[in-house]
Amino acid sequence: MPDLLYGPSFTLLALALISAVFAAALVSLARELGYVKALADYLGHDLVAPEAGEEAPRREPSLRTESLRDEAQAVRRSPDPAWAQKQIRAWQMRAQRLEPALSFWVDFLRQLGLLFTVLGLGLALAGERTDVEELLAPLGFAVWTTVAGLFFSIWLTAQFGMKMTVWADTCEKNIEAWNARRLGAPSAAGERAQTGAALAPGERTGSGGAT
Repeated sequence: MPDLLYGPSFTLLALALISAVFAAALVSLARELGYVKALADYLGHDLVAPEAGEEAPRREPSLRTESLRDEAQAVRRSPDPAWAQKQIRAWQMRAQRLEPALSFWVDFLRQLGLLFTVLGLGLALAGERTDVEELLAPLGFAVWTTVAGLFFSIWLTAQFGMKMTVWADTCEKNIEAWNARRLGAPSAAGERAQTGAALAPGERTGSGGAT
């Protein structure tokens, strides 16, 4: 037991836990970003369809796209305005929570790494040791949990930071324009969408853009 608490085994267990949290963050953020990208693409294509009511062209048919099409058709044909607005609001909230989700995982990884470092220091001080080197040896291992937490948080920020901002903004504008056209009301976002300005970021420049 002392070897587990004071030796490198504690650090390895902490690093394994931090890595598992990092993997969960990757899966969660990728899933949320994928949904918002698909929603922005679908509504953007629907906005620039040649004729009102024509099915939006789809480049990559998938279960997600089919689900979004069913949701959009249900909103368009719903006789209950309150339910339709509730669904529109659900889309908007899904897009708006992208950046807070990234901030949560980044902060969580940083704090988790620091927690294990402080815990390692506390365990070292709690041990019955008189030699300074033996007292500080566990801290030399535990400090790597802080390094791991910072590294993973920086990686998440570099991987998703700009994408979250761009796609959340694009999706919100497409939702606004699509809802305005559904209600028959003009909007600035709707006018931009009709000219292709509110489509996916990569399609505005003709290059890959944010993917």
